[in-house]
Amino acid sequence: MRRRAEPDWVRAVSSAAVVLLHASSNFALRPSRFTLLGVTPAFFCNQLARFAVPLFFLLSGLTLGFGRPEPLPGFLGRRLRRVGLPYLGWTLFYFLWTRRYLPGVLLSAGSLRLLGRDLLLGGAAAHLWFIPPLLELYLLYPFLRRLLRRRPRLTLACSLLLSLLCTLTVYVPLPLAGRFRAHLWRTFPCWLFYFVLGMALAASGWDKLTAFCEKHWTALLGIGLAAAFLYSLDSLRCGDPDSVKPQLFLYAPLCLAVLLAARRPFRQLPRGEAAAAFLAKHSMTVYFVHVFVLQVLRLVPAFQGSALGMLGLFAACLLLSCAAAVFLDALAARLRRIPFPRRAA
Repeated sequence: MRRRAEPDWVRAVSSAAVVLLHASSNFALRPSRFTLLGVTPAFFCNQLARFAVPLFFLLSGLTLGFGRPEPLPGFLGRRLRRVGLPYLGWTLFYFLWTRRYLPGVLLSAGSLRLLGRDLLLGGAAAHLWFIPPLLELYLLYPFLRRLLRRRPRLTLACSLLLSLLCTLTVYVPLPLAGRFRAHLWRTFPCWLFYFVLGMALAASGWDKLTAFCEKHWTALLGIGLAAAFLYSLDSLRCGDPDSVKPQLFLYAPLCLAVLLAARRPFRQLPRGEAAAAFLAKHSMTVYFVHVFVLQVLRLVPAFQGSALGMLGLFAACLLLSCAAAVFLDALAARLRRIPFPRRAA
């Protein structure tokens, strides 16, 4: 089966958008000398990047949909090795880093309870929440694949309805939701639709979608810029800059179409495709490491206080995260090749 370049391109841009999202978070509501509609440009950068996390869920479903079915134990084992084990390692790292713990402190009962909670909810760092719902969707994937094969439209519609209801529960403060509302966005139902949509596009329609987007790329780029501006205005009007909102169900799929359209002019650039493939290859490690890099870079005075500092912080964080990801991925590959010693007979 040939490797498709379009998902790599979308994954690469989404990786950069996640870094931009977190790099701009401390600047989004700060006063600035230059403002647009009363807010700093960092706010618009922050809202522009909100498509990234939904598209990561969509890409997970898409790439699984392109693959061949495999036995459940092998499938789950592969996913746990690729995602679960790195998540465990990075949770331990951020758990110790953010609390300034020494490794020996983990042996206390209180620390182990906190660590277990962080593993369950992805709470060791601000970005790790993404992994638990992704692992939950991996567990559901064989079941979802059978449903999608038998009733594709009904499965897609039901996933949209469930995700929309869960998102509304998070977005609208309902008294019955109680404490559960605070953690609902960390569970798979809020993100189920994007995952199933990716699977559905892989089953039928991906090639047609990419051809359509590349054919109408100029119109789609204009529509995408207008949609990003309107999405930002809506967040400003509601006073809610967070990602978990019903409007994202329109914004994220539209951004997918815009990214597929933007690939046409981008691939004309020298080494453009190679750069996208490189970032896509290391995207998971960039995702894990970039928050640590951000925390360190925020100590540098040059990356504080202005929109220009935010852009410098984003660029430096992306470059350093890529460099760290290359090193860590190479180290992990070398460790995987070390043979385990066999017991003597």
